[in-house]
Formats: sequence, C-alpha cells, structure tokens
Amino acid sequence: MAKSFYFSIQSWMLEELGLSLTDVAVFAYINGLTNSEELGKQGWRGSTRRLAKVLHVSPSTMNDIINRLEEKAYIRHCNGFILSNFHRDLPSKVEPEKPIVRNPDTFSDAEGTNVPF
Repeated sequence: MAKSFYFSIQSWMLEELGLSLTDVAVFAYINGLTNSEELGKQGWRGSTRRLAKVLHVSPSTMNDIINRLEEKAYIRHCNGFILSNFHRDLPSKVEPEKPIVRNPDTFSDAEGTNVPF
C-alpha cells in the first residue's frame, strides 16, 4: 500500500518568497517531499510532466514554474530528484515563563501589613 502524503502551504511561503499562489503550491509540494521524515526526505523524483499531472497543471506551466523556482534558488536538481533548498522546523513548544504576580492580595501574611484593606 502506498504511503499517503499531504502538503501544506505555510504562511512564510506566502509572505517571504514573493511567489504566485500556483508557484507556492508547487514549492510547498516539493518542500514537503524534501522534508518528510516518513517519505525519507527524497524530494520529487519523476518528470515535470508527471508533477504537472499530480498537481493538475499543464506541462508547459509546470516547466515555467520549475524554472522560476530554480532561478530564485528555491529548488535544485540533485541525482534525479527535485529538492527544496529550505528546511524550517515548526517552532518547538516553549514553556511560558512564570508570570510575575503584582496583585497585593496574593502576598502571604508575612509579606503583608496588618492593615485589613
């Protein structure tokens, strides 16, 4: 049984790369294959015609997109694979800092005064 694969277009791809939505979708697909632990981080292995069919784009449009992504150095060809030049880990879960309590009602009796209010 073939492994299932999905890709996501992340906000940094839209905001920082300066690409059209179609270009970003192709980049996100290749980037997902390049960085997928489950699929062995292989990138896309196959023809641009097959990639066009998978992503429902005409072959000539796919060639144009691949050329634009290569010109901007967002992807590269290596040993028959198309690989992304980007690897961004999702931010790890950071423990929030302990808040500083400034409410006088929360002080212990030893720190407080004898004034009831």
